[in-house]
Amino acid sequence: MVSKVVTSRGGASGGRLLVPAAALLCVLLQASLGAAEQSTESVTVREEQGIYTVTARFLVAQPPSVALAVLTDYEQIPRFMSDVRTSTVRERGSGWAVVEQEAVSAFMMFSKHIHLILEIEERSDALMFRDRCGRSFSQYEGAWRLSPQDGQTVITYELVAEPSFDVPGFVLKRLLRRDSTQMIDRLRREIAARDTLPGLTRQSLK
Repeated sequence: MVSKVVTSRGGASGGRLLVPAAALLCVLLQASLGAAEQSTESVTVREEQGIYTVTARFLVAQPPSVALAVLTDYEQIPRFMSDVRTSTVRERGSGWAVVEQEAVSAFMMFSKHIHLILEIEERSDALMFRDRCGRSFSQYEGAWRLSPQDGQTVITYELVAEPSFDVPGFVLKRLLRRDSTQMIDRLRREIAARDTLPGLTRQSLK
């Protein structure tokens, strides 16, 4: 987007002062827009016949064990994910869990309460999840995958979702892109905080 620069009709000296300031403002505006675009480059949303596929890839400075500890701390998710109102572990065993979640997503005039009961398979390098209640989505399944890289962790996120509610496609694509980007930003902060305070346990967070 190109912004117009409008100067006042003051004297020549005023014009000489205003033009550089306006030019600087344009440079700062373009830089901020570029930064915003870069922050969402890792998130891709595609739609085909009403089925939406979200993919994302990002890097954290912490090891996979810290990232996995955050991702599997299901009942603490509402503390650092404000859109998730409740997250309750209904069942849990060795290498698996069933988690019920309530969330709210809003965009402009559109607002939707989301209800999920996720069956989660827990692996050392991945979490595979699938909604089994079908209340908000006819299909909702995906994965978190973690791989070490030079002392850091590459995290990939995959989601395939088919909503069971009516919503314009362009609205849902923007919602999924925005919510996924915010989720990644909040995860990064939480993973960094857990690594800074290694003694932080689930019990101490309650």
